[in-house]
This record gives sequence, structure tokens and C-alpha cells, in this order.
Amino acid sequence: MNATRLDAAYRDLLAAAEAITATLAAPARSAADWTLSHLALSDRVLAAAARDVLAGLPVTVDNREAMDDTAVNSLVASTTHAQRVDLVRRNATDLSTVIKAIPDDAAATPVRLRLVTRDGEPLPDQQVSFGELIRLRATEHVPGHTARLRTLATTE
Repeated sequence: MNATRLDAAYRDLLAAAEAITATLAAPARSAADWTLSHLALSDRVLAAAARDVLAGLPVTVDNREAMDDTAVNSLVASTTHAQRVDLVRRNATDLSTVIKAIPDDAAATPVRLRLVTRDGEPLPDQQVSFGELIRLRATEHVPGHTARLRTLATTE
């Protein structure tokens, strides 16, 4: 599968994350920390799903860990901003590498989505193709977080 748009989205996101300085006010710093930790955790989930696609297994994406305050706060507490940026970079690279190994026809693989909101409220289960999931990640999810990080970087 082609990961060009996803790779470009992550390059933009990482540039925005690297532009954040230590002088951020506490609320903005907290929001940036949460965003980067959430991305790092959710990329692990998506890379595991991509491996399931590659192996021909049933695919479910469950974002609870990436939205869980305990998991996010633990990652924030155990890493620096630079380490979180690096973790997002490494996890995004891993995700992209697996996606590039997936044959184009596997993009139609159905994916069950089990999602929760940031408040932990479950959303109705959904199903999308793996290709659509990655398109949404590249064109909506990652760019949305990039815009947020850029806004936060200007609140110093």
C-alpha cells in the first residue's frame, strides 16, 4: 500500500512538535504532552492492526489505551518532550513500514473500530476498510493534531 500521504502528514506533525519550546504555559504544555502521548500510543495500535492485515487475520482497532488517562499520564511522566517526539517518530515509521508491505488489494480488508472518546465514553462500533482508516489518519486525524500543536506552540 502507498503511505505517501501518511508519511507527509507525520513530517508536518513532527515539525510542529519540534517547534514547541520549554516556555509553554502549563495548560498548553499539558495539552501538547497529551497529544504526543496519545499519538504514540495510537500508532502502536494501528501498527498492530496493520500487521494483522498483512497476516490475513481479522482486524480490530480499539483505541482505549490511547485515550486512557492512566496510560497517557504514565507516558508523560516517564518521558521528556523530546523523547515523546522521538517515540511518535519511531512509531509512525513502524506503522508506515508495515503499511508499505501490505499488498494494495488488502486495503479493502474490513476493520472493526471499537472507539472511545477522550472522556472514556464508548462510541458505536463501526467498520471501515483498512485503506479508508489509513486515509482518515493521513488526511484528518494527524493533520488535526498538527494544527493543535501549532496553535499550542504560539501560546508561549
